[in-house]
Amino acid sequence: MTKTELTERAVKLVGAHPYVTAALICLAAHTMTFGSIGNIPGCALMIETIGVFCALSLAGWLVLRRKPNSKLMYAGYEVFVIALCVSGAKLYRISEHKGLWHFFGGCVAALLLYLLADRKQCKDQINAFLILAAGFFLKLYYVLGTGCYQRQHDVGSFDWEEGHAAYMEYLFLNHHLSDFDIRTHAQFYHPPLHHTIGAVWLWFNETLMGIPRDPTRESVQMLTLFYSMCIMITSYKILRHFKLSGKSLYIPLILISLHPTFVVFSGSINNDVLTTALMLASVLCTLQWYENPTCKSIAKIALFVGLGMMTKLSAALVAPPIAVIFVYAFFRNKKEKIPMFLKQYGVFSLICFPLGLWFGTRNYLRWGVPFTYIYRISEDATQNLRDQSFVSRIFDFSPHQLSSVYEQWLTIDEAGVRHGYNEYNPIITVMKNAMFSEYINETCFPDGSFVNVVSCILFWLNVAIAAAALAAMIVICIRKTNIPKMSLLFPAMFYALMLVSFYKTAADFAFTCTMNIRYISPTIIIGCLFLGLALQRIGAKETTGRTLAVNLTGAAALVFGLCSCVVYLAVCYTS
Repeated sequence: MTKTELTERAVKLVGAHPYVTAALICLAAHTMTFGSIGNIPGCALMIETIGVFCALSLAGWLVLRRKPNSKLMYAGYEVFVIALCVSGAKLYRISEHKGLWHFFGGCVAALLLYLLADRKQCKDQINAFLILAAGFFLKLYYVLGTGCYQRQHDVGSFDWEEGHAAYMEYLFLNHHLSDFDIRTHAQFYHPPLHHTIGAVWLWFNETLMGIPRDPTRESVQMLTLFYSMCIMITSYKILRHFKLSGKSLYIPLILISLHPTFVVFSGSINNDVLTTALMLASVLCTLQWYENPTCKSIAKIALFVGLGMMTKLSAALVAPPIAVIFVYAFFRNKKEKIPMFLKQYGVFSLICFPLGLWFGTRNYLRWGVPFTYIYRISEDATQNLRDQSFVSRIFDFSPHQLSSVYEQWLTIDEAGVRHGYNEYNPIITVMKNAMFSEYINETCFPDGSFVNVVSCILFWLNVAIAAAALAAMIVICIRKTNIPKMSLLFPAMFYALMLVSFYKTAADFAFTCTMNIRYISPTIIIGCLFLGLALQRIGAKETTGRTLAVNLTGAAALVFGLCSCVVYLAVCYTS
């Protein structure tokens, strides 16, 4: 079988089942690591060494088999491979930073596959594979170096009675939903899909496989790693839906694959990452339905919207833009198609509403819990921003807010002295949070570390890229293109609705923690989509200025990805 045939078969296989492929890879990583460097079993090194040896041997055979004196050359190559594997295994065993081996070793393996593939055939798919692989190994590195209680949001502890971890543990131990008013236990008000999957995962590993409790709890991050990869795959599919290729595909894909938000998501065991994955899946299916409205495709939309709301009620934000698409499609078509659309909307309702609303209905009937209930932070919290009006917060761009690119939080020492301040401007806060979450700051790195300089570059590049993406969205939506206008307006409406919701939440709940990128993470993918569309439009005519603009954007994306890798490799360096 030739290299071209192997490449075509591999691309077709992975392309037909990308989510299954991602699941199998994450499952393999789970069995070799259990979610942490400290949980890696003793046999893992031997298995990995044998795997590396076999892979390198096969690669050498594929390259050398048709060359003169191939047997002699292959024998010499095998001696080199054996020496490399033995020395590498020894160095790995004594290394204090094993996580780096997983990251760089994984990237080298992906690069080897890339070089062995026929890059003339399926060029876009092969290049996209390399980009997504780099993003996967960065996320895996972060998961292995981040404990299930580190840099988390509202997780609490598996041993507590509140928090997302306790929610999973409750379902795991009791095998049923809460039999108490969900308002009495923080985070138990969330719909249970994510937590049920987590509970089943705990049961599978601890009860069925006999894995000790602590590694089992750590391994929950392998689920969120998979969800994060689903976001990457769906983002790629959205980009390809708009027929992006070449640099107009690679540049936004680099930004998405190596974006710090999704790196943090991969290790966060709350329900935000699954919610985002399901919302993006519903966006993709809506775009496909608008192009070809079938019962099967609208059932997929209903399923993903319903499951999204069954994970977190805020997933309903995607519903209004979808409703606009439905109404527009209904009125733009001929009268003879009206029965078809009514049937499809009936199918949507029968699937989506029960999935999305059953949990809220149950809580309302049993305990009178409002459908829109959310846990309220104490007004005495140090992060309270009630002393500032919302108008002053959104228009205050005082330079002192940019003296540090890390998110700022007010602290009060034992003597009652206040240090620092709480971030209060929504746009500045979310820009900082998107790059570093609320837990990464100067204290995470040694004094005078170059990483702080890299963080500054990363932050300001993100500001420039986000501004360019917003400008691209406005221009693309206004100007005439070959793309159906509603296909462009749909993601733009979703983007705008998320921003409106974000500012409303920041006004209604005046706390620094409410201005978090995790509430509007799909805006990252939508922004990158429109940036790609703009690059496609710019690159359509090859002039010096246009080529320079595309190349500069590409360079910015590469530097952004490199800076993201440096910062997040440094954060977990000691693991």
